[in-house]
Amino acid sequence: MTVLDHRKRLPSADRRQQILDVSARLFVERGYEAVTMGEIARALGVSRPTIYSYFTSTEAVLDVLLQERLHDLLGRLEPLLSGARMRPAPGAEPPSLIAAVFRFLLGECDTLALLHSGGGPTFQARRSAFLNDLGARLQLNPALQIRRNPALLLIVTTLLDSLAFRAATDPGVDTEQLVRSLDAFVRGGVGPWLDDPCLDGPPLEE
Repeated sequence: MTVLDHRKRLPSADRRQQILDVSARLFVERGYEAVTMGEIARALGVSRPTIYSYFTSTEAVLDVLLQERLHDLLGRLEPLLSGARMRPAPGAEPPSLIAAVFRFLLGECDTLALLHSGGGPTFQARRSAFLNDLGARLQLNPALQIRRNPALLLIVTTLLDSLAFRAATDPGVDTEQLVRSLDAFVRGGVGPWLDDPCLDGPPLEE
């Protein structure tokens, strides 16, 4: 049996996952807008009709990828956001939630790279939804002071996403220095603004 014959005999669920995995790699390597369904087919060694039998377009592939991977990311982040994984040792200072979330995101370079692999409406909508969802979950943690100020929370979640992507994809970035700087900014830099009534507003929408 040839490699191609073996690929053609893949179960439907395995083939679908294979298409998603290869597409994600191509989107990150070349940029989403530069990838076609034909290139995905060539990378897999199958025909274009095979790809179209699972997805109608590269946008459909992208939408499923972002939906599944961001949902999985937020699910694994949930214990951290709720504080379940942040219990300090006796006598130790409670760890910074923002620093802990940032460290978690640093380990999600594949998903962040995919989220930043294009600039069209789909990416903008998904990034906005991701930041809103992250902000809404952070608001549920009573230990986070900035949770009562939606404007500051939006600034911090945007920084978390952008800086984590930069640090995860640029080997020249000193991640530890970045963690300390972001932590210092959140702990002290935004403090004077917390009581400014001009910045009060409704909670972020999920």
